[in-house]
Parts: sequence; structure tokens; C-alpha cells
Amino acid sequence: MHDGRSMNVMNSTADASASAPRGLADVLGISAAMRVIRRRLVLILGIGVTAAVLAFTILMLQPATYTASSLLLISPRTPENAAGTINPLAPQAPLVSPVDSEIELLRSPALMDDLAQRLGLQSSNTTNAAELDLASVIDVERRAGTNVIEIRARSGDPARAQLIANTYADIYLTGQLNAALGGNAQESAVASERLAQLRQDAQAAESAAENARVEAGVGSSGNDGGDLAAQVQQAQSDLAAAQARQRRVQELRNAGGSTDSVANALGSSQLNALMQRSAELNRRIDDLNQRYLPSHPDLVAANAEREDLDRRIQREVQRAAVDAADQVAAARARLESLQTAMRTAGDNLRGTTASSESLQDLERQAAEARRIYESFLERQQAIMGQAGSGAVDARLLSYASLPAAPTSPQLRLVLAIALALGIFLGFGAAALVELFDQSVKNADDIEAKTGAKAIASIPVISKRMLRQMPPAERHPSGYLVGRPMSAFTEALRVLRTVIVYSKLDFSVKVVAVTSAVPNEGKTTVSMCLARVAAMSGQKVCVVDCDLRMQSINDVIDIETDVGILQVLAGEAPWRSAIVRDPNSDAHVLPVATSGFTPRDVFGSEAMNTLIKDLREAYDLVILDCAPILAVAETRILVAQADTTVIVARLGKTPVGAMRAAVHQTNTAGGNVLGIALNCVLPNWQTFSDSLYFDQSKSYYSVS
Repeated sequence: MHDGRSMNVMNSTADASASAPRGLADVLGISAAMRVIRRRLVLILGIGVTAAVLAFTILMLQPATYTASSLLLISPRTPENAAGTINPLAPQAPLVSPVDSEIELLRSPALMDDLAQRLGLQSSNTTNAAELDLASVIDVERRAGTNVIEIRARSGDPARAQLIANTYADIYLTGQLNAALGGNAQESAVASERLAQLRQDAQAAESAAENARVEAGVGSSGNDGGDLAAQVQQAQSDLAAAQARQRRVQELRNAGGSTDSVANALGSSQLNALMQRSAELNRRIDDLNQRYLPSHPDLVAANAEREDLDRRIQREVQRAAVDAADQVAAARARLESLQTAMRTAGDNLRGTTASSESLQDLERQAAEARRIYESFLERQQAIMGQAGSGAVDARLLSYASLPAAPTSPQLRLVLAIALALGIFLGFGAAALVELFDQSVKNADDIEAKTGAKAIASIPVISKRMLRQMPPAERHPSGYLVGRPMSAFTEALRVLRTVIVYSKLDFSVKVVAVTSAVPNEGKTTVSMCLARVAAMSGQKVCVVDCDLRMQSINDVIDIETDVGILQVLAGEAPWRSAIVRDPNSDAHVLPVATSGFTPRDVFGSEAMNTLIKDLREAYDLVILDCAPILAVAETRILVAQADTTVIVARLGKTPVGAMRAAVHQTNTAGGNVLGIALNCVLPNWQTFSDSLYFDQSKSYYSVS
């Protein structure tokens, strides 16, 4: 009785621990995840390693790809007014990064089309295909925190990758340069037309004012006749000089003279400066021609600058020629005005006071016209200076060099991808199998999903350990006798202890051992339990109540003509049908070789009498019953036993079948002591199992 109280205290402690607060690992599900990994470790490793090896092999066998990169620097401009400073009254542009805009331009189909033409990939039938192919091998990205744009081109040929990257950079830079020069030239032409009109207006206003002064008798040098005569002589000299200069320029132009000679004849300082700049640019172009091909961006830019400078020189020559003609016209008009003034000096002297106000208005108009003309002249010079500089928003930092090694496949990257894929597929397969696996897995699983206690966890015996046994003993019951200090034997001792000391008010003598479905190992457990009890000094008898299978006969290798059916039929006393286990002191009441009857023998009075006699003769009687869900007779036997042990096989018995077996036993009047979990793998256990033998190996001589 003392031992019985100890067992109940042990069970109470287990119940208390089961209802104790869980740790953080349990709350977060870490413990459950680790248990899944332990259970499915072989599956995880198998699928993970296989997937990783296949992925690594496939990726490493991909054709080598080379990447070449060229670099561009974007220099954003700020909006400026004509004076070269920011105009606070001008509308401000939205805050959009110019670098991002240039990146979108570099990704545009138009540039891809130009690249396809330059590489000779474009034809009427393959335009779209070529553009799509180029778009898939070119990446344009901004380097973090800088205004540098990187153009990366990929190809199986390193030289082709270099060619694509450099050609694409050249196309972009050339396009930017042409766009800048074309826009300034157009603006300059518009300004030149407006300037010519303003110059004519200013000259007309000044002539009107001068005529008014002459008529009023007001001159820049005086009002008397002597002054007018001197002015007439000076006007005649100015007219002759202007006419001579105009004739010289016209003769040079008609004779096809050089621009230098025309510039010298005109005497324009601005034109001379442009000619000096043109000479310097020609020397620079000659130097670039010796160093680069015609498609080089620097040479293209220099040629474009020379063309624009030539246009500016021609416009300046034209403007200077027009100015010379205007000077002749102005000198002639002044001379005519002075001559008229000489004739009418007397008459005009009397009307000087009356016309003074009109003269002042004309002078103000002439001054305003001159001011407008000069401001537009400055604006035109600024535009021409911008066009001559050839400045663009982007410049080349470096051309792409020839790739020395392939960028893909990269060993480290491929290895990382293969490992990641292997881990993902391995754990994914484990999670999928675990999701659809409805079998019993450990003691925690049993108690949580069936409501019955897990009273023992019987470990699986490895094939290696069985091969170490004699051929006749290579089965679990033989291993139990041959390895009394093993974890397997200790688990059966735990099961015997739980059965014997499970009740306080009476001694348990008759125990029914059944299962939910066949092939759970219940007969093996029954025979091993009998041998453990016999080795412990108890008188024990195993009654084979599975009339269909007769499995105990195979376990102890016996054949008999007298068994339980003959005893229940009154054909023989039970003592004469008892067979002694050759490897222990346990007794066995088998089923005869020819034994099966459709009659209800277990519900008869003879069965009650037999159990009563066995109870009195033995310390422990084990009824090896058929699966309770498969055979109706088991429901009768569990009601006649003191307690019932249901055997479940780890990873095989469905949880739903276990619940049904517990329910059927209780419904038949049986008393379910608990569930014995059979064939337990060490890495499937939890601390709730009866023996946590994976962490207690030092207590067992063999596993």
C-alpha cells in the first residue's frame, strides 16, 4: 500500500506540472517548432540537401555572364536670368531630381532603338526583338548618395559587354550635346530677328530727334551759321568714310575673300575675338582627330562647337555689314539734314521756343529705343556665349573596361541561393508533412488530443541491436530478456509499475491490453510485460484472447492442440492448457492451432469462471485482446478486466482512432488506465514521456 500511495503522488505531481504555467518558448511556439524539427530532421536533411545540390548544380551549369560598367556624372543646372543670377520673380521648377530624370531618359525606348541601330541589330522585322533583348541586358542605376549614373551591360562575351556599355554612353552624351546646341541656336535666331527690328526703330527715333533739333536750330556744337557749316563739312567726311568701308566689304565678299579679310575691313573687335577662338578650336579638333575616332563624344562635341561658331561668325559678319550700311544711311541723312538746316536757319530761329517741347519728346523716345536695343544686344551676346561653350548636363567619368572575370554564376551567391532554397524546401516539406500527419507523436500529443494519460513510452529497438542477439531471440521479447538493463526493458518496467500500483483500494490483477487498429504491437507489449513481471518475481499469466491472429504462438514459437477455446468449451481444464514461457517463468494460455469459433465465448459464464480462477492463481493476468475498433469481443473483455491499457504506435496510429478506442472502452464498461506509446524514437520524445531516455543514456547499458 505504501508503494500505491507513492504512485498516486507521482501521478498527481505529473498532473500539476502539466497544468503549470508555460515558459516563453512554449508561448511563442518555439518549443513546438523545435519538436517538429527533431521529429522531421531526417526529412528536412534529405529534401534540403537534395534541393541544395540540384540548385547548385543547375545554377553553376548556367552560361557565364560578363558585366561591363561605364560611369556618367550629372551636373544639374540652376535657372538663371540674363544677368547670370537666379531670378527671384521667375517661376521655380518642381523639386524633382535631375539625376532621376536622366535615368528615365537612359531607360527610354528611343535610346534603345539608337543603340540597336548602332550595333547593327535593327531591321524591319527584328526591331522590337532587338530592343527587348537590349533592355534585358542593360541596367541603369544611380550610385547611392551621388550624381553618378552607372550603365551596366551584360553579355556572354566580355568584349560585347564592353561595347554595349560604351556605345550606350556615347549615344546618350551625343544626344545631350545636340539637344543643348540645337536649343540655343534656335533661341539665338529669334533674338537676332528681334534685335534687327529694334535697331531700325532706334535709328528712326534718333533721326527724327536729330531732324527736330536741326529744324529748331539746336545742334550739338551750336546754333549759328558758322557751326552749321562746320557740321556739314564733318558730315560729308563721315559719309565718305562710311561709303568707302562699305564698298571695301562688298568687294571682298563678292570676290570670295576670306572671313579674316572681311573682319579686318569691318574693324569689329567682337568679330576678331570670334576669329581667334575659331583658330584655337581648329587646333584642338586637329589634335582630337589624331587621338580618337570620329564617334568619340569629345570629338563630336568639338565639331558641333565649330559648326556653331562658324554660324556665329557668319551672323556677326552679316550684322557688321548691316551696321556699315546703316552708318552710311545715317551719315547721308545727317548731311542732308544739315544742308536743309543751312537754308532754313533764319526761319527756324523764330520758331525755336514753340518746338522745344516736341523736341524733348522725340529725344526721350530716341533714348528709350536705344536702351531697349542695347539690352537685347546684351541678351543676344549671352545666348551666343552659352551656345559657344557647348555645356551639357552630363559628362563621362569613365568608359567600361574589358571584364576580366564573369559576374555570374558567382560561387558564393550560388551557394547562398542553393542553401537558402534547400533550407526553405526542407522546412517547408517538414511543415507540410506535419500539417497532414494526424498520427500520435508523443505523450503531450496523446494527453492533449485524446484526454487519456500516457503511461509509458516504449522505445524502438534498432535493427543493429537486434542483429547482436542470437537468431532465435531477434524479437523484442527476446531482446528484453537478453538486455535487462536496456532502455526498452526499463520502459516495460515503468508500464508494469503503473499497472500494479494504479489503484489504492484494491490490487490490480487482471489487465486487458488492446489497441485501436491492428499492427500496433499490442501482443509484443503483452508478452514483454509478462516477462518483465515474471523477472520481477510475480506469478504472471498471458491469455491470448485474439482468436483470429494467434500472435503469441509466433512470439514464443509454440504449437498446441489445447487452448483457451477448449478450456471454455469444457473439453480440458485450464491448467492442462497452460504453456510455460521458455525464456522466463511467465505462463501462457494460448489459442490452439485449429482454434476459432463464431460463438460468443468471452461473454459466457465459463469465461467469468476462468478469469476468477486465474485471478486467484496468479499475481498478474494479462489479457492480450484484439483491436477494440476491429473486433466486438474485445468490448466484453475490457469490462471483465480490472483496468485496460491501449497500445498506440508512434507516427502511425491516428489521433481520431485513439479517441474512438478510449470512448469505446469506457462505453463497454472498461476502465482505461492509459495509453502505452510504442516504437518511440528518441528525437520524438518530450519531457512528458515516461522515460526521457534520449537524455538519460547513462542509466542504460544499451539503448
